[in-house]
Amino acid sequence: KLLKTLMTVIFAATAFTSANSIELRVGATGQAAAFYGNADEVLKDSGRKSSEEVLAGFSYASVFTEVAFEEAMGLTLGIEYTPESIAMDKTTRTIQGGDATNSTDRTGDDASGGIQSMDVDVTDLLTAYVQVPVMDTGVYAKVGYIQATVETKESLATGSSYKNVDLDGMEYGIGYMGELSDMVFYKVESTYIDFDDISAVGSEEGVSGN
Repeated sequence: KLLKTLMTVIFAATAFTSANSIELRVGATGQAAAFYGNADEVLKDSGRKSSEEVLAGFSYASVFTEVAFEEAMGLTLGIEYTPESIAMDKTTRTIQGGDATNSTDRTGDDASGGIQSMDVDVTDLLTAYVQVPVMDTGVYAKVGYIQATVETKESLATGSSYKNVDLDGMEYGIGYMGELSDMVFYKVESTYIDFDDISAVGSEEGVSGN
């Protein structure tokens, strides 16, 4: 939906703009990012609460296309897409007190033992952005709206599972764009991304005895 909306806006804008005042750009980016997150968990049966914070670094590649409007002082609309998944570090722990070999037969958050494995990927990371040049300095400000999917790949001793969750956020940044030739350009930028909070409920929630 985000992609269709932005493409409609670009098409409408270009339909009323002369061809010699439009610049179409395509490119690929390499990104290095540090992410901070915190999580809270509440277990239904016991009511036990736990919290954890984490700081992690990732690198990934994206592709983008953008349209700059000369008549609007270089105002630029763009779309950036990350084709590869951003994989979180897999976490595994053993609940003591039981034989892990038959842990799949146990249910409830008070299972006596078993192996808990949690793995998550962030996929289909898509950003629609507006880029505003600062006069003719090459410097620009950037603001964007981000969508992605959090794919959960857990194997829990409780037998519970979690559905994938949609992720939304805003991106704010500043950058510099320069030309290497008439047909080649480069961009260097720094951005801050603020994702909305997300929540998920295990499949065992609401089941009698679990």
